Amino acid sequence: MPAFSKLVEEFSSVADFLLVYIDEAHPSDGWAVPGDSSLFFEIKKHRSQEDRCAAAHQLLERFSLPPQCRVVADRMDNNANVAYGVAFERVCIVQRQKIAYLGGKGPFFYNLQEVRRWLEKNFSQR
Repeated sequence: MPAFSKLVEEFSSVADFLLVYIDEAHPSDGWAVPGDSSLFFEIKKHRSQEDRCAAAHQLLERFSLPPQCRVVADRMDNNANVAYGVAFERVCIVQRQKIAYLGGKGPFFYNLQEVRRWLEKNFSQR
């Protein structure tokens, strides 16, 4: 989140940022991943829109985002997740209602340095 937050702070004068919280990848009552307890979230599989919004709120409590970045939750039909082929995390840049940049799927092909280069190339001189 710190690298994403830095992008938001640096480019919010030329771009709008929106984080869409999607279906939980590792729910505690599903395919949970054991690991560092300081990073662990006790989030169960979303059974309602309220569950998903509560999980998004928990994310905001844990990681601070700049106020220039709005956070929303995908609908229970996973409309945004399916439309953008997210699969955990992905950066998508939309210009004039068309996808201008579609980053790799996370966590393995998610590359914020590539996003930074795209933003610098397209917005640094504006």
